[in-house]
Amino acid sequence: MRKLWLSLVGAACLLLLSGCSDTLSLPDPTSLIRPPRLPADKEMLKSAIVRQLPTGATQVRARDAKDTTTVHYADLDGDGRRETAVVFYKPADSDGNLHMMILQEQGENWVKVLDIAGEGPVLDKLEFADITGDGFVDILAGYGVNGEDPASVSSNILMVYSYIDNHTLEALQSKLPYANFELVDMDGDNRKELAMINMKPDIGTDIRLYEYKDKAFQELSSLVLPNKTVTGYYNVTSGKVFENQNGLVLDILMGTSVYTQIVVMKNGVLEPVLSEDSTFKDGMVKSEDVNGDGIIEVGTLTTVPEGWSYFENKEDIPSLTMYRQWDGAKGLTPVREQYRDPNGRFVLQPFPKELLGNVTLSTVSMVDKYLKFVRIDNREWIEEVRFFTPAQWQNEASGKDWIKLYSTSSQVIAYRVNPDGEMREKKTGIPSS
Repeated sequence: MRKLWLSLVGAACLLLLSGCSDTLSLPDPTSLIRPPRLPADKEMLKSAIVRQLPTGATQVRARDAKDTTTVHYADLDGDGRRETAVVFYKPADSDGNLHMMILQEQGENWVKVLDIAGEGPVLDKLEFADITGDGFVDILAGYGVNGEDPASVSSNILMVYSYIDNHTLEALQSKLPYANFELVDMDGDNRKELAMINMKPDIGTDIRLYEYKDKAFQELSSLVLPNKTVTGYYNVTSGKVFENQNGLVLDILMGTSVYTQIVVMKNGVLEPVLSEDSTFKDGMVKSEDVNGDGIIEVGTLTTVPEGWSYFENKEDIPSLTMYRQWDGAKGLTPVREQYRDPNGRFVLQPFPKELLGNVTLSTVSMVDKYLKFVRIDNREWIEEVRFFTPAQWQNEASGKDWIKLYSTSSQVIAYRVNPDGEMREKKTGIPSS
């Protein structure tokens, strides 16, 4: 039997938020989650779950956008021979805490081996990872305890569970308040640390990094970003931010303004690398890897495309999003441009790197009516977006290479690319909706 205990160094309120790493020697959480081998297995498990759920209970999924399933498969006991399914559900009393149910495949049946009460009414985030470094997968469950707003305050509780081979779970810690949490190798030792971030009223953003060692989470470093006007975080991620350098990337809300900060670890100390004014933007653009090189880029808005400077009404100017990479020092290097619908209805593929700095919109474009993207150097058209009525879509778009991006009962938004240009489908694919 394994017996693992978590004791956090220091008492006080530990405020957390984190990221995910990509170049680690420990198994990636996704590699520890195994789908059923056959459709029959899935149906058998589905039936077992339905039988075991209390009357009126409903399965729930995490509100974390990366998690889209209600059933999670993992080898919790490390024997490599049987599958374990983890399911969270809400009892009929919707005001009560969630429950976590664990089932194991035993012969031809799925058998419930554990059912415990959680620490909140919402499943905010769920990770499966060997955070203790003992070779066994642990469960990191984040419970929302303060309604549906996960970003702005300490509205969540993190619990870390270790599975014991006699069908019990042992909590490796007490309840830990957080705004978000992630796992990331910040110090380059090929082992994941637990990065925790939160807001401290009238102080700023508190970041703490922990490593599990000697049966306890020990603090490696801490950092306070002293901006007192922060009101929340609309996106937090982590991973490679420069060549051979992992870091945390925080997209931060300050009232109606937003900016991004990158935090790395140097010589055992957490430190921010960007000035706030270098990443200020008017809209909530998420930091992400847009060019597929494994490095997270920071998105900022290009408010005035080339040729639009004489337009007085800002609402009439379509905006391009510029993504930049940290240069390893104090600056950001442009790597891609992209068009993102300001109303969130669609996102076009990033323009190829050979068009960097060479894309604008023709001034015949009109927001919410027609957008024509052209090269700056020779004005050749690259792609276009048109807003159709349903009747126009049926009568005018058929057979003319238009691809639907978004539709409602009163509108169809579609795009097409120059078949001889850089954005032709075989080269860059189609936009994501």
